[in-house]
Amino acid sequence: MKAHMYINLAIAFAVLLVAGCSYQGGFNPAYLPAQPMALNVTGKGLVVLTVQEAQRSYVKKPSSFTGGGTTLTLPLGEITKQVALKVFGATFIEGVDFRNESREAVGYRVVIRPRVVNLTYAYNQLKNAGFAITPQASVELEVILQHPDGGALTVKTYESGLVDGDTYVISGQPAEKINQLVHLTLFKLMTEAAKEVKTMLDI
Repeated sequence: MKAHMYINLAIAFAVLLVAGCSYQGGFNPAYLPAQPMALNVTGKGLVVLTVQEAQRSYVKKPSSFTGGGTTLTLPLGEITKQVALKVFGATFIEGVDFRNESREAVGYRVVIRPRVVNLTYAYNQLKNAGFAITPQASVELEVILQHPDGGALTVKTYESGLVDGDTYVISGQPAEKINQLVHLTLFKLMTEAAKEVKTMLDI
């Protein structure tokens, strides 16, 4: 009887997601690990996002049939900024500052310009024979590193591939499952970039 109830709930939830709805997410520090990796790089870093990039919004439908009638809006610039500040703030012994431009960056070890260049997401119900949903996301993060004087050091894109979140039968906030997964995936990619910053600056 309980199994039958779950099946009905899953079907009802899928129908709800196919219907036209709009979801608004936001940056949530609770979605990030409490302790980013401390890499003990000497000095201080500078994280830079232009005003346009910092205010950038992501508005898109999922790539899956489930939820195909819905639209998710995320403040992607703000999420990128806050994740970068947390990750790179732990990378440098003196932390990081944030600016919208990199002029007069003397005194910093490196200027860091992070930007999400691609983001897709899905509510994968087929993976669970229609009885549950697995949130999925794929993120590509570009990180440009510059000398304090403006000269380019490196440009690299970090790709997560398709990442699964926690499978669930029913949720009153399906978009928040995606939002949380985006936070965590971006955090992992930013940590990869931070490790390479350490390798480069410690040479």
